[in-house]
Amino acid sequence: MYNTNEVLENCFAAYRINKGQHISDTRRFSEDVPTSFSNKDLLLFNLHYEKQVLPKDFVSFEVTEEDKLNAKNAIEFINRDTSLQQIAGTLTDFMKNLVSCINSKQISQNDFGIVAVFPKVYFETKHKKQYKKLLKSEFTESKHIGIPGSVVEGMLTINEVKFVEKFSCHVINGNIENNLISFFKNFGAEDTVPEQGQTIKIKGKVKRHGENFITKLPETQLNYVKIV
Repeated sequence: MYNTNEVLENCFAAYRINKGQHISDTRRFSEDVPTSFSNKDLLLFNLHYEKQVLPKDFVSFEVTEEDKLNAKNAIEFINRDTSLQQIAGTLTDFMKNLVSCINSKQISQNDFGIVAVFPKVYFETKHKKQYKKLLKSEFTESKHIGIPGSVVEGMLTINEVKFVEKFSCHVINGNIENNLISFFKNFGAEDTVPEQGQTIKIKGKVKRHGENFITKLPETQLNYVKIV
């Protein structure tokens, strides 16, 4: 059994090392590209659980004060955010297990796969609430641009960037002149992924005229997008 606080702090350190992503499976590339360890493996290897032979390409890491603060804040946030669901008994099985783990004094190695996702749950839930407020305050006049199949080119200000593990790619949500835009984009291991708040020039085709998944505001979905 492991001390819960220590495990959760390492969870946030692993999430930081994986550049704000939860990676389910360890990926090994060519010799020139470092191994991308899953969050669970980073957690297991860094805590040196019993009889584990560490891979030669694993590099141990230190927990920072920011990791510790994030773990503390996350426990408080998730408990507060799910309080009504806990009372009503409407939490999903996963969230029920996660809430139980983060509020325990000790955590079993068998639960590392659950708590490794904790930082992702915390940051995404917190961001979604903040992002919804931003969209409703600044993009209420959003309009569709172009027509399906037409080429769109312009300066995109990035509102958020998320890695979708299911499709092994990123989804980028942003705006061109306050009109909401979204698209999927593959980035190689050596590519630089754009960041929230950054403005980039893009060129792509209109896939469809849709709605923002959070606010239902008009949003243009693109494909074949190039950063130019």
